[in-house]
Amino acid sequence: MISESTRGLRVADVMSGRVKSVTAETPTGKVLEIMEDNHVHALPVVEHDQCVGIVTATDLVRLIRETNAALRSGYPHYEDCLWAVDLAHRKLDQQPVREIMSVSVEKVSPQTSLCDAAKRLSSCARHHLVVEEDGKLVGFLSSWDVAAAFC
Repeated sequence: MISESTRGLRVADVMSGRVKSVTAETPTGKVLEIMEDNHVHALPVVEHDQCVGIVTATDLVRLIRETNAALRSGYPHYEDCLWAVDLAHRKLDQQPVREIMSVSVEKVSPQTSLCDAAKRLSSCARHHLVVEEDGKLVGFLSSWDVAAAFC
């Protein structure tokens, strides 16, 4: 049940306005570093002030798992081939984020009601919404932001 104190809240009231972002060419190693340094699990991918995708910690984990699986299939005892592991890790660090990011982005405006944004988050099976105004990225709304507003 929505309380009276949260009924009038808008996305702008709870979103993260100072958003760290990356470009499609940012290496995945740098993306991981930015996520760790800023304690975030997702970053918008921005080109010319417009969000063109999102990269998440899950995307990075999937990339690592796929790389490890490829190593195992090519080198059954790859743990013994340190050069192969080193090469794979360097490739991971240098891979552009455009190769792993999600281009399907859910967007809302700062004036969207928080209740509507919460419904969008639950219906689209995502944990982040891009907040845009006049086609430009102005914020990021996570399911954590929404939960904190309702608690």
